[in-house]
Amino acid sequence: MSTTLTIRNLDEEVKRKLRIRAASHQTSMEAEARSILAAAVNQGEAITPPRTQGELRARLEAVRGIWKGRAGGRSTDEIMRELRGDD
Repeated sequence: MSTTLTIRNLDEEVKRKLRIRAASHQTSMEAEARSILAAAVNQGEAITPPRTQGELRARLEAVRGIWKGRAGGRSTDEIMRELRGDD
């Protein structure tokens, strides 16, 4: 699976340090960035699956609460069509 990630407005000092770090590991900046991202994401707490239906519902309600009122009554599909500029 191939995914492209574009990072805009990266500070020049960060870019310079990434280049140096990549060179010290004898790898490309892209490979070094992948390694850093993977390590950062994998080092966080593991997400445990819900143990009960009640816990699952509580998690879903928490997520719904974040977005409640922000969609203006539109569905996810409608919002994505708008963002993509589909007719």
